Amino acid sequence: MPGTPRRAENAPELTAAQREVLAAQRADPENTTYNVGQYLDLRGPLDAGLLQEAVRRTLTEAPGLHLRFRGGEGRVLAEHAPFAPGAWRLHRLDTSGAADPVDSAIALVRDQLACPPRLDAPAAEADAPAAPLTGMVLVRVGERRHLLVQYFHRIAVDGYGVCLLTHRIAALYRAARRGDPPPACPFAPMRLLVEAERAYAGSAAEAADRAYWARHAAEPPRAALPRPRPAPDAHRIRRRTVRVAGAGAASLEAAVRGARVTWAEAVTAALAAQLYLENDGHEPVMRMYATARTAPGALRVPGAAVNVLPLRAPVRPGDSFRAVLARVAAEFRAARAHQLYRRPPGASGAPPSGVLLNLRPFDTSPDFGDVSARVVPLASGPVEDLSLSAVRDPGGGLRIDLDANGGAYGHEELAGLAARYAELLGRLCAQPDRPLSALAAPAP
Repeated sequence: MPGTPRRAENAPELTAAQREVLAAQRADPENTTYNVGQYLDLRGPLDAGLLQEAVRRTLTEAPGLHLRFRGGEGRVLAEHAPFAPGAWRLHRLDTSGAADPVDSAIALVRDQLACPPRLDAPAAEADAPAAPLTGMVLVRVGERRHLLVQYFHRIAVDGYGVCLLTHRIAALYRAARRGDPPPACPFAPMRLLVEAERAYAGSAAEAADRAYWARHAAEPPRAALPRPRPAPDAHRIRRRTVRVAGAGAASLEAAVRGARVTWAEAVTAALAAQLYLENDGHEPVMRMYATARTAPGALRVPGAAVNVLPLRAPVRPGDSFRAVLARVAAEFRAARAHQLYRRPPGASGAPPSGVLLNLRPFDTSPDFGDVSARVVPLASGPVEDLSLSAVRDPGGGLRIDLDANGGAYGHEELAGLAARYAELLGRLCAQPDRPLSALAAPAP
């Protein structure tokens, strides 16, 4: 098949997630949305030298991050890219003198994320380094404050894998700061993910999952809201951030405890309620990222395995928020029980449009010892229509990012949608037993 990755002897075998990203990127080489990134807001007496060594060791321990691809005659060859730990350096910048040091640092990173990736290795020299699929920059933005910016291509690592890498960097830094030897490497090799996929293919578990999705996902996801204009591509992504803190966070926590659900299920249920109310009462059908790591040891692999699953969010006339919460939580449990099956019936060759949920229920707060660290997402991947990303703050609040296809949503449309979502979420959590119709946000 044209474009199918092949392997030379000792070359890495790609996971299904990597093959999907490679196919999409090669079909649209100028697409930059598979460049993802975040930064760690580090405050305290940071030792930049120890941090460099921690990052260097982490990159050395994760050879699956260093890949390149050679194309020709309709075939793609995946191979390990050279990585020289001794020559590697953590790039350092200083924007502390700028009018807004943090914004200046972020602007520099966004320029990097906006560069189209070059996955193919140079044709001439076998040992020539390919464009790196990962990168990190340390930016000093003030006295005792730094940003460790991390950017990756989605073919190398998914969101869960980035979390593993970040926690490893923190563990190595913490040990070095105390004068302790480096803790043992916790990572498992990439081949574990590939072997797990091979064991699943053709199994009874795959047949059961296929049957489940055939029954459950006959209708593909629909656009989030009636689009104000057509969306020819998803290269331009707009973002609006909603922060839930203080009294709002306490109200959300109370609603979550009362319904015995998770915060991820609560923010999803609130979005489902909004889509139902603003979309003529149609049942919201969304998509969600799933880690797709159920095999023993798979949760220790810093690589790419993520799958995208359809998620129904049944909302009925007269429902209260508590009723929607219970239904959404049940849908989450069922979807995760069948999360390994790819391309459920109803999906086309390309990912269907619809709201995409990028929730991170795993621990994203790394421990750097005497330096506090807060994770701030910058870019989370392609957006066909609308995406909701959420991450827990160390203080117990939530950061919710609404990313929209720039061809479908203007700045004002997205700002209005985000404002209505934030308002409705607050009212739903404060009064979880009232009918949705009585708590509806104002019409757009």
